[in-house]
Amino acid sequence: MAVEKQKVIARLKVLFPKANLSQQRLDAIADKLAKKPADDADDTAIDAVINDFNDVLSIEEIAKGDDRTRTLEAEKKKSEELAAKKKPSKEEEEEEVIEIDKDIPAWAKAILESNKKLTADLESIKSGNITQSKKEIAQKTFESSEILKGLKPELKDRWVNRIDINSETPIEDQIKELESEYSDLVQVTADSNVYGGPAGGGRGVEKMSADSAKSIVEGILKN
Repeated sequence: MAVEKQKVIARLKVLFPKANLSQQRLDAIADKLAKKPADDADDTAIDAVINDFNDVLSIEEIAKGDDRTRTLEAEKKKSEELAAKKKPSKEEEEEEVIEIDKDIPAWAKAILESNKKLTADLESIKSGNITQSKKEIAQKTFESSEILKGLKPELKDRWVNRIDINSETPIEDQIKELESEYSDLVQVTADSNVYGGPAGGGRGVEKMSADSAKSIVEGILKN
């Protein structure tokens, strides 16, 4: 039971024309929702699945989060380009290397040794600053996520710590993986906790609210 992913993407764009979702986000949502309708589902059936998802996780809010992520990525790229321009070339660095001659006076040797230590200390500080900067970017990008902003503070800290700032996988991609994991949990919880009304009452299925689903998920994550 599934429809073509491109059909879901097409309907997403029709239903939410102002939502500037990234292609990666469109693909992720479409992959998730394409499995729900029947193979021969028409636009109306596909729209119903999309709207159910939107009731749990607002697509327009997700798009706003994508916009903020793109802004952060642009700022990060600009910062890296500026840092690259300021960084001396390999040839320049080699020229700066000072070889300490064994025949130079002891007082001069002491100064040169002191300079080498100072350079090493500065490099250590620079490395620490880069690590701190990466942590701040990870925290800022995480907090800008519309999907993850509903997490309670005690859970946010644990989820932020799952981001590996030294990984080759970009911070933004790691956060999108966390978003996908969280939205899957919320969607599954909402889908599996429906109320059909009292027996014989003829009452239709009552969908769980997004807040209720998120509350259940957070209770699970705490354990």
